[in-house]
Amino acid sequence: MGCNLRDLVSPEPIELSALSGQRVAVDVFLNAYQFITSMTGEDGKPLSYEGRPVAHLMGFLDRASVMISEGIDPVFVFDGKPDPLKRETLDGRRERKINAVARWEAAVETGDLEAAKKLGPQTAEFTPQMVQETKDMLDLMGLTWVDAPMEAEGAAAVMCSRGEVAAVASQDWDTLLYGAPVMVRNLTSHGTRRFGRVIHAEKIVLADMLGGHGITREQLVDVGIMVGTDFHPGIKGIGPKTGLKLMQKHGTMEAVAEERGFELPEDLGGIRGLFMDHPTGEGALPKPEKAVEEGLRAFLQEERGFSDRRLDRALARLSKAGRLRSASQPTLFDF
Repeated sequence: MGCNLRDLVSPEPIELSALSGQRVAVDVFLNAYQFITSMTGEDGKPLSYEGRPVAHLMGFLDRASVMISEGIDPVFVFDGKPDPLKRETLDGRRERKINAVARWEAAVETGDLEAAKKLGPQTAEFTPQMVQETKDMLDLMGLTWVDAPMEAEGAAAVMCSRGEVAAVASQDWDTLLYGAPVMVRNLTSHGTRRFGRVIHAEKIVLADMLGGHGITREQLVDVGIMVGTDFHPGIKGIGPKTGLKLMQKHGTMEAVAEERGFELPEDLGGIRGLFMDHPTGEGALPKPEKAVEEGLRAFLQEERGFSDRRLDRALARLSKAGRLRSASQPTLFDF
């Protein structure tokens, strides 16, 4: 999730219709984990069919078709190779997952399904095979996807700043540090229920946030580094509000360090560079195409056991938006 900047923003609730007619970059990784950790069986593991995970495909099929029905053209962005500066963060995640798997296995062995149900999501993985399956399904849906050179939200933010997309849909607050002019949270969960309440999409405009606090994006990056990001654990005792006040007073992380007496990160310039000049792909984004009904039915129903109800609901949305075709002959969805 990167740096938690929630205390520094004032999100504006929006309806999906507000994004109609626009291309929106979608950070795949966190959305995938949301799907596979929320759609689980009795043992807490993601839903599967004949031993193959399917929760990620269920989630992306449903939410992508909802976006299309609202006139949104999603561009799905996949993570690339992480920077070495992220190694400590990744090692920590891996260690926590290994521990969770051991505890989950112990719970299953003793028949404690309640504990297994809670632990299952902590063991979830978005494996390379699941990544490829997601890309294959998006191809069959006629949707655009790209591989980021490094961080998906970073590449998406650059795409947004270049005007290639109108907003970046992500739960990762680092999206703002990467300079996305418009960030949308909860886009893929809009209208669903969580803990008894309906989730709404929220828009954050970077320029409004910076102007409201009287800081530059470079200073926001320094605040993020002090709070803690995937590339640096942060400075003990400095949270978002404290970091903001210190930055407003002193102007740079170097000046804050001198005042507070802490050591600067060894590669401060490199960390800043990752946020201020993040690598992204070159070339124009591919245009979306129409989904292929037969291909989706074979891929999701014949091979992965999707129900008629689940698939027909998504196909109906695509058809209504004029985004469905038959590879062989007209069907009810072609009219």
